Amino acid sequence: MKVFRASRRPRAAFDPLDSSASVARRGWRYNDARSEILYAAEREALAILEVAARPGWDTVGELMVAVIEVPDGSVRDLDELGISLPSNWNARPAAPNAQRIAGEFLAAVDREAAARRRVCGVRVPSVISSTDHTVLLDPRQKAAYAVSAWQRIPFDWLLGTAT
Repeated sequence: MKVFRASRRPRAAFDPLDSSASVARRGWRYNDARSEILYAAEREALAILEVAARPGWDTVGELMVAVIEVPDGSVRDLDELGISLPSNWNARPAAPNAQRIAGEFLAAVDREAAARRRVCGVRVPSVISSTDHTVLLDPRQKAAYAVSAWQRIPFDWLLGTAT
């Protein structure tokens, strides 16, 4: 399965398998500071939108997009892993109970591994797109992931569109 990660950093400074930023500060939408996780998207457009929607998007000159290949059949839905999405999963700022999803996912990965079933990722809803999914990947398994392609997306066409 292919998933996508985007960054405003140049290729030389962008490691698409680096998950360390996910535990910076107090975590992100689906993880707290104790549960390091690798955020990706099922669609390239969502990966780009996730970066472009952040503060400072108007200064983005280009984005790097990496395609990450994960083992087929290793990405599951929340319900397949017995994880329930809280009703306030899309609250801003991120709700503490939504930030527990990554920890529950990592625990489910360990349970599945004990039963000799491989799980590398879980689909979670995107806050930005109601039809697309973010994919949380287990960073402990990044040796099983392969960065298979890179693309540079110029963003200069967005500049100067304000009236």
